[in-house]
Amino acid sequence: MNRRDAVKAIGLLLGTAVTPSVARAIRTGYVAPAAGQPLRALTVAEGELLATLTELIIPTTSTPGARAARVDAFIDGMLADIFTQEDRDRFTAGLADVDARARAAHGVAFVQATPAQQVAILTALDQESRKAAEGSHPFFPRLKELTLVGYYTSEIGATQELKYVHVAGRYDGDVPYAQVGRAYS
Repeated sequence: MNRRDAVKAIGLLLGTAVTPSVARAIRTGYVAPAAGQPLRALTVAEGELLATLTELIIPTTSTPGARAARVDAFIDGMLADIFTQEDRDRFTAGLADVDARARAAHGVAFVQATPAQQVAILTALDQESRKAAEGSHPFFPRLKELTLVGYYTSEIGATQELKYVHVAGRYDGDVPYAQVGRAYS
C-alpha cells in the first residue's frame, strides 16, 4: 500500500474528510522527508515540542510511538512543502500557545512539565476545541489529524501497529478479531 492509498483509507476509517492541506498532500503524492534530515519549517525547540506532543497522542506501548515513527519530521515536511503560509503560521501559533499555557500554569516550558501537567494541558485544549465556533481553526484537532496520518502512513505505523500483510493470499471476510489481534493495514 502506498502512502496516498493509506491516507485515503485513514480518512475513510475516521469517517471524516481530511483537511485541505492533507488532501493537497494526497493529490501531490507527498513523501515524508528521509530520516536524519534537519527540520525545515520549525525551529529545533518547536520540533522538540512537536515530538513531545505527538508522543503524548500516540505513546510508545507494546509498539513504537509517534516519536519513533518520526511523526514530527512528517509534520515539519507537511508544513514546509504542503501548507500555505497562513496554515503554517496558524500551526506554529498553536505550538506557541501550548508552550505559553505550560509556562502560565506551571512556570516551565511544556517539554519540561511533568507528564501529568502535559496531559492536563492537552485535555483542556481538546475540550476547548470541542466547544469552538464553526469556522474557527482550533489547533488540537489539526495536530491530532496530522499525528494520525503521519503515524499510520509511516513504516512503523503500517507494519508494527497495524497488521500488515504484503500478500494477503486468499480472502476470508469472516475472521474473528481475537484471531487477528489488531486491525489490518
